Amino acid sequence: MRRLSRFSTAALVGFLLGGCSLASQIGTTNPTGITQQLMTRSLERALGSLDVERLKGHPVGLEVAVQAGNENFVKDFTATWLRAHGLQVTSDSPEMKLKLFVSVYGTDRDQTLIGIPAFQAPVVNMPVPELAFFKWVRNRGQAELRLWAFNNKGDVVMDAPGPGLGHAKYDDFTILLFIGFSLSDVDKRPK
Repeated sequence: MRRLSRFSTAALVGFLLGGCSLASQIGTTNPTGITQQLMTRSLERALGSLDVERLKGHPVGLEVAVQAGNENFVKDFTATWLRAHGLQVTSDSPEMKLKLFVSVYGTDRDQTLIGIPAFQAPVVNMPVPELAFFKWVRNRGQAELRLWAFNNKGDVVMDAPGPGLGHAKYDDFTILLFIGFSLSDVDKRPK
C-alpha cells in the first residue's frame, strides 16, 4: 500500500511538471495585445491631461514627432482626439500650428519571483519549469507629451500647455503554482 502511494504521488508530480513544460501556446502578435492596450491607454490619458481649452475656436495644423513607436498611429490618434475635444484640425491655412512632441511612448516590464525560476537541467539537458510560490509580473504603459502652439508662420510661440503624462498598468500574479489572477486599469477610459 505504501509503495502504491509513493508511486501515485511520483506519477502525479511527473504529470504536473510535464504539463507545465509541454503546454502549447498560441503565437502572439508583435507588439502583444496587452502592450498595444497599455500604449494606447497611456497615450489617451496623456492627451487627456493636456489643457487645450484655449486652442478651441481656431483652425490648427498638427505636426507630431515621436521618439519611439508608431508615429503614424500617434499622429492619427492625436488628430482624432483633438477633433473629438472641439479643436478644428486642418492642413488648409491654419491660424496656428500645433507641434506635439512624444518624448515617451512605450511599455516597461518587471517581475518578482519567490520560488525556482525555469532552467535547463545541465546533465540531462531537460527543461525544468518555473515553480512559483509567489510571482508578480508588472507591465506598465507610459506616455509623455509636450504640446506647443505657434503662429501660422511657425516662429512665435502662442501657447505652451504643461506636459501631458499618461500611465496604464497590467499586473499578473501567481500564488502557489496554481492560483493566478490579473489586475489592470486598461479598461478604465477617460470621460
